[in-house]
Amino acid sequence: MSIAREYTRSLRKHLRCRAVWPPLLDVRPGDYGVFRGGVFVRIGHLTTDFGVPVVSEPGGRRAEEFQYHSEGTLGFGGAADLAVGDAGAELQIALARRASFFVSVAELDVERLQSPRQIALELRERDDWPFLRYFVVGELFKGRDLLFYGSESGEAGVSLRGESSELVRFQQLGKLSGSIQIASSGDCRLQYRGSPDVTAAIGLNLFRIRRIGVDPLRYRAAVESTAGSTLLAAREEDDDALEPLEDGDDLDDDRLDDGETRLA
Repeated sequence: MSIAREYTRSLRKHLRCRAVWPPLLDVRPGDYGVFRGGVFVRIGHLTTDFGVPVVSEPGGRRAEEFQYHSEGTLGFGGAADLAVGDAGAELQIALARRASFFVSVAELDVERLQSPRQIALELRERDDWPFLRYFVVGELFKGRDLLFYGSESGEAGVSLRGESSELVRFQQLGKLSGSIQIASSGDCRLQYRGSPDVTAAIGLNLFRIRRIGVDPLRYRAAVESTAGSTLLAAREEDDDALEPLEDGDDLDDDRLDDGETRLA
């Protein structure tokens, strides 16, 4: 499994969201896109491309810090080793296996759309909205001091050097002091570092628009095989235009891959 797939599965399990990929990608509530390789890919924004106004609002603090290692542990577990010496301290984080990664972020907050159902209703009235294809970003999980390192081949590692108090603070709160020095070894090609002053999105929650009150994945078959009166009755029974994308960690997002949309 690729790092991107494993990363998004990890966030679904522990934060109930999907990954922003690659890390540090600029994503906003109201963006829309498709899935490619089991990962959400941004295409554009509702206001710019469809003229639908959107407003975002704070959604509260999700976690004071979030740290995860691909070996399956919150925090760094046995993959990390802190050594303290006379000249300072060093925290070594191993990326020994294939498709290894770790992520750390501090002050993880949620930013969300205001009135998403009203937005869904506006989109449902449009003839140019692809109902079975596009997903809309309804929530973003944003934090500070983002640190993400990954190695597809394994046999790599990352070391953080600084004062012992700074490294302990990083382990406990996810906060990176400007004096901490970070270096990688081996085949560690995925390297992303955020800022304490600017929030970076690591996760998102998505929804899609229902054309009528039935599962949109079955809508096309229903149109071909079901009488119009039956479809109308279904719409009256369940007419919510917004369908959140489920986030169970046992689901494979490859099933959502889009085979038709050409990305810019």
